Amino acid sequence: MPELPEVETVRRDLATIVVGKRVLGIRGAASAPLRRIRGLTFKNLRRRGKYLLATLGEFELIIHLGMSGRLLAAATIPPVPHVRLVIDLEGGVHLVFVDRRRFGRVSFVRRGDYAGSPTLARMGPEPLSAAFTKSAFGHQLRATKAPIKSLLLNQRLVAGIGNIYADEVLHRAGIHPDRRRLTPLEAGRLHRAIRSVLAAAIHHRGTSFSLHRDGLLPPGNFGRHLRVFQRAGQGCRKCGAPILKVRLARRSTYFCPKCQVRERDVM
Repeated sequence: MPELPEVETVRRDLATIVVGKRVLGIRGAASAPLRRIRGLTFKNLRRRGKYLLATLGEFELIIHLGMSGRLLAAATIPPVPHVRLVIDLEGGVHLVFVDRRRFGRVSFVRRGDYAGSPTLARMGPEPLSAAFTKSAFGHQLRATKAPIKSLLLNQRLVAGIGNIYADEVLHRAGIHPDRRRLTPLEAGRLHRAIRSVLAAAIHHRGTSFSLHRDGLLPPGNFGRHLRVFQRAGQGCRKCGAPILKVRLARRSTYFCPKCQVRERDVM
């Protein structure tokens, strides 16, 4: 699933193309509930966690790419299957949503009305913003006993982190994914790791796997910098120990048993 770095990359690619353009038409299997945007103009395109939010006057489009969604702007609609939605813009531009697995969603709401998207409504701070402070982050960690990986995935602690980057930031911080209490020092390391890993991933246009290599968008290059994710049995890039794969928080989880020792939780 595209996570914060991948969605931010899409946002940056599209913002300079679609912002300021008026909607001339909308078509496709997912178009019926969205017909009211015809005639409206894209005022901005921003990101919140893993969501893209496009402001059109007093309304917003909420776009979630799901597991395999692509959103691209093109002069001609690409000859590929699974095109779910096409928004025709002035200037001969088409905003095309391709979604092979159909887990993606495009909805139309009054600006700021996220009642129908509870994850979006309750989302934590953006990890690269000033709102994501070490003190507030540490305070929230002390208030729960849930496994740290579960906390990173639930979007309420911090926005935009999914399975790939949860594993990566925990490795860089030297924290076992099943830890339930962190020391202040560990919380500080994790806070720094979240910022540094996500910033680096954005710089490299995110991480591309098979679903993202369809020729529609330039691939991300952060995959070559992954230290643990999908590297089970391979040597840790820091210590050389074989990377382990376990099931945690209902997800495949990768970690180094030497760099991320499962110590007793802090009481």
